[in-house]
Amino acid sequence: MLPFVMLGMVSGANATTEKPGIAGHYTLQAREIDSKLVLEPDNTFEAFIEYAGAEGSAKGHWKQVDNTLTLTSDAVEPPAENLLFNLSRTHSLADLQDTHQPDGGDRFKQAQNHYVLNLRYARSSPVPSIAPVMVTFEFNQGPATQLLWNNAVGRQLYLPYSEQRTLTRIGLQSRADQPPQWFAIDPVTRTLSLSWKVDRTTGQMTYDKPDQLGLAQSQQFFRNAPKALAQIDRNYILTLIYGVTAEPPAITPVDIYWSFDDGSEQNQRWADSRQQQLLMPAPAGKALKRLGVKLSGDQSPQWFDVAADSRAIDLMWDERVKPEQMRDLSGVFKTLELEVKGDCLAVDLGNGLACYRP
Repeated sequence: MLPFVMLGMVSGANATTEKPGIAGHYTLQAREIDSKLVLEPDNTFEAFIEYAGAEGSAKGHWKQVDNTLTLTSDAVEPPAENLLFNLSRTHSLADLQDTHQPDGGDRFKQAQNHYVLNLRYARSSPVPSIAPVMVTFEFNQGPATQLLWNNAVGRQLYLPYSEQRTLTRIGLQSRADQPPQWFAIDPVTRTLSLSWKVDRTTGQMTYDKPDQLGLAQSQQFFRNAPKALAQIDRNYILTLIYGVTAEPPAITPVDIYWSFDDGSEQNQRWADSRQQQLLMPAPAGKALKRLGVKLSGDQSPQWFDVAADSRAIDLMWDERVKPEQMRDLSGVFKTLELEVKGDCLAVDLGNGLACYRP
């Protein structure tokens, strides 16, 4: 697969501040990739790219906000009709309950009376570069442990587990002149999943409250990840995830079927790819047995079996790419962000940071 086929899309900021001198003709300086970019003074652009015999071109508009230059193609893409679905994981009510919250937390409250279908677009946004982050682990006794998170990709940090020395909180610090951001950790927690972002205006990193799982929940979560499953018995696992999702394409409507253990069914229509959840009232005396998805051209649904105690379901989806689409690289410019560094328009198209230069 081409290195930049998975390139994501990030929306621009609200206010536009155009700097003089940015318009002009640019050539990409990158290994194996030939690309030209023309920025016109009227905020339109033209671009061309070629890689390994595949090529693409685009026209559109550009805007600059501080040091971020955003290209947006004018091409209108038809709604995606042929989609791929994969059941990622299911959650019971116990999985969803936040023991730190008296009411169990928002996800628990939402699922008490509903089945929740989370529709996750499988593609990710390009991960921005970051300064090294010091991650501090504090325990109920003994000294703290520090690990350096020094790259900008989603990764996992492993920390030895001991019943006599349990984790109480973690702190993340990207600048020595600022205090760490701390998160309290439940004593039974064994795995943590923490999403992070970068404020493009200030360059500051922000973090969402981590999801926490105990040992049994962690073993269930990592059941299809042998490496992590082998580590969880004797380690804490911290997963750091870039929390900006790619902009999904428009879709033709998809029918969702909820099949219960008494043979009854309910169905809904998912028509907006930006809608990330569907809720189905949980009927008394019934349990969800299967979930089905039916595309407009299919004769019957594709079915996924779910565990009897499931209350929330994560369903990953993506557009099925046709062979001819693999040879068309125009989508690279659908929504592309570049960082203005002097005469360098810096961008990562999948094979490392490179520059468009005049």
